[in-house]
Amino acid sequence: MGAMDPMYRERNCSSSSCGSSSVISLDQQDFCLNHFLHHCYQTLEAVDPRNRRAPSGHASLAAIRAFIEECSRKALDISLHSENLTNLQRGRLLDILLWAGELFVLLRAPRVSFPDSLVSPSPEVGATVVPAIPEDSESSAVLGEST
Repeated sequence: MGAMDPMYRERNCSSSSCGSSSVISLDQQDFCLNHFLHHCYQTLEAVDPRNRRAPSGHASLAAIRAFIEECSRKALDISLHSENLTNLQRGRLLDILLWAGELFVLLRAPRVSFPDSLVSPSPEVGATVVPAIPEDSESSAVLGEST
């Protein structure tokens, strides 16, 4: 990967047994690109409220939002200032930006559970639950198909 910031090139990745040069600092740790991507994915998965394995209440909402903001900002910095990124690396950075954006919106909205229905926000009530349409009977009737 190409150069980012001369300050980081002089440092090594803080992940154990990694001898690669650091390209970015996140959570007060220096990371090479691969370990930055891994750390972002791992932490975003841990804080995603849609993840059933996500621990609830271990980190403050302010700390989670701060990480999401820093993570997305650093992913954008790498995307814009690094040379010779592969398409896979660019795709992963974009994926992190999109995921972080989703989480930022989710963590700002009031908590809504999504059982087997679609949820659309309503300013007056908080949330309106719209039942999911069964795939077999109603969808074919709407399309004018006979069974």
